[in-house]
Amino acid sequence: MTRKISGSMIVLLLFVLVNVMPAHANGSPQWVTGEVVSIVEKQDEGLISLKLADGELYSVSSGASLLEGVEIGDVVTVQVIEGWAQIITIAKDRKPETPKPEKKDSGVEWVPGEVVFIQGGATDSLVSVKMSDKTVFNIASSNDKLSGIKVGDHVIVKVYQGWAQSVTKK
Repeated sequence: MTRKISGSMIVLLLFVLVNVMPAHANGSPQWVTGEVVSIVEKQDEGLISLKLADGELYSVSSGASLLEGVEIGDVVTVQVIEGWAQIITIAKDRKPETPKPEKKDSGVEWVPGEVVFIQGGATDSLVSVKMSDKTVFNIASSNDKLSGIKVGDHVIVKVYQGWAQSVTKK
């Protein structure tokens, strides 16, 4: 009986993975927050499924090491690039809120303000910058651009399509 349920769950998760998960083939990061409803691990890989705030089911593949400490019922934020989880962070509270990089098509934007949050990843990070009018911009950045930058620093970020082109301390 357990074997049938496990097999059915894997088939269902693979179906969701192929048919529900949006593809991001251009390499731009996507940030998703939701409650963990299932975790399937096999050797060095895994599949995590989240229930988003709007009730939608979202599944993403992950390396097994990213799933350590994550349990069903946790609220997590996941950075997804090209269909793979790059960062998984367990939220301190249970209110899911997905940070999103600002992606305006108006060309290059300059975002001056104070760094209020840095969500670090292996190669890329999400940086939240609060401007003087209290607006918070969430910006994806490669880690090399954040060298020496920490929460509390005042910066000017050159942003193009949600990605930091440069990060300069004031």
